[in-house]
Amino acid sequence: MAATLPRGVLAVIRTTSAEHALTIGRALAGTGVGAVEVTFTVPDAAGVIARLVKEGVPNVGGGTVRTVGQVRECAEAGGGFVVSPHTDAEVVRAGVEAGLVVVPGALTPSEVVAAVGMGAHAAKVFPIGAVGGVGYVRSVLEPLPDVPLVVSGGIAPEEVPEYLAAGAVAACLGKALWREEDVVAGDVEAVRRYADAVLDVAAPR
Repeated sequence: MAATLPRGVLAVIRTTSAEHALTIGRALAGTGVGAVEVTFTVPDAAGVIARLVKEGVPNVGGGTVRTVGQVRECAEAGGGFVVSPHTDAEVVRAGVEAGLVVVPGALTPSEVVAAVGMGAHAAKVFPIGAVGGVGYVRSVLEPLPDVPLVVSGGIAPEEVPEYLAAGAVAACLGKALWREEDVVAGDVEAVRRYADAVLDVAAPR
């Protein structure tokens, strides 16, 4: 699968069940999300990524990627990108060598510049909600307007347009995109309808 930098809403799937993750991933296909991230805290995350890719879900990748081994698992599963909560030079290098889009976590301007200098395609500013939100993004991008930023952590759906307007290329949303009861029931259509309603607010088309 071709590596594509996540843009718009980056849907983050973090569940305690592979089946629940599959239900969410299938539901998000065809919605307005820019990419689907399956975190490596999900049981058999690589298997979930492989299944979603095989089923034609566009722009699927791995999240909470902390080791070179997880980078390789994601690549072998057909994922197009890896996202990390931190910056690790070996993880960045492994992702780039595997042909993946690499988005490591960073916070300060120094960390953001260092991550991109290692070869990362963007930096994930995390946890954005705890450090100033939209105002922080504007402040960082003022001297670094050419650096693609993904924002994550404590973002409400209605805040996504503000982050994108401030210059972020993507904003992460997780559990706000689905209702737990629909996921537990395996009701893909109900999950899709709910996600569409949320995305009407977060990413109006």
